[in-house]
Amino acid sequence: MDFRHLRAFIAVAEEASVTKAAERLHISQPPLSRHIRQLEDELGVTLFVRHRQGVTITEVGRELLEKARLLDRAAADFVEAAGQSKRDDSNRVRVGIGWGLWDQVNRIRVECTRQFPAVTIEATDAFCGDEYNEQLRNGSLDLVFARPAFDTTCLDVVPLFRERLMAVMSGDSPLAARKTVRIQDLASEPLLLWDRHAMPVLFDKVLDLYAKAGIVPKTIPTPGAGPYNHAGIMSVASGKGVYVCIGIPLTSPRPAGGVAVVPVSDPDATIDVCVAWRKSEASPMVLQFLESVWQVYPPARHAAIARTPSRRAS
Repeated sequence: MDFRHLRAFIAVAEEASVTKAAERLHISQPPLSRHIRQLEDELGVTLFVRHRQGVTITEVGRELLEKARLLDRAAADFVEAAGQSKRDDSNRVRVGIGWGLWDQVNRIRVECTRQFPAVTIEATDAFCGDEYNEQLRNGSLDLVFARPAFDTTCLDVVPLFRERLMAVMSGDSPLAARKTVRIQDLASEPLLLWDRHAMPVLFDKVLDLYAKAGIVPKTIPTPGAGPYNHAGIMSVASGKGVYVCIGIPLTSPRPAGGVAVVPVSDPDATIDVCVAWRKSEASPMVLQFLESVWQVYPPARHAAIARTPSRRAS
């Protein structure tokens, strides 16, 4: 059943005239009469009696009129809901946030809310590179704030700042009171490692730091997709080894009980924190959010322009 037929039926019934109903619907009389005939043929009933003065609705027509009005209102509500959903979605920016980066992204959120109050920001965890690259590719995320690696064949990636790596060790370790440590200081400690696929760039960076320091560490694999799980922290607190990683264990405002977090002072003990988004992104809301990123991290603006010369930031 075509909703145009229902609207034609309602208009003719309420106007008691095909001519007036056609004017109301902004169509000519022939297609309106055709809609009524097609509806009658489909239902197998006569809805109107035609005469020189116009039309008169039949008893069957009167019984069906209110149901037709209900269907027409439901269709209008359906279209409105779809339009609202589209409007809401067009204002939404979906952001993935890596380990320990909430404070940095929140600064951008505050700036975006100030500059572009119409933007609605949704956040989700972005811990595994394979996952957040796919989420960016398939459109379930619009931007990701995380450490490499990124799929640069389809994503624009701009470093925002460099993050210093941390040594996570037992709170009872003699090194726990230090302000900083070097990789050389950790030579005698077993090195706890996580599954490489979760953070391959960080995984490789840690082993490279040990190699540059001339150390072949005794490595111990730990469960989970990253260093921030209770089994790994239990190993650290028990003195079974150290992590060299990023952020704060268990993403708490302070180190987890029983462990100490000490910056690694080796010059190369840093890793880039980046923002990544799809190449040729056209969403005004995403681009506005990126403008807020450049406001908070001005040096990154120049890198963004260099990567996307067709989009000059103001």
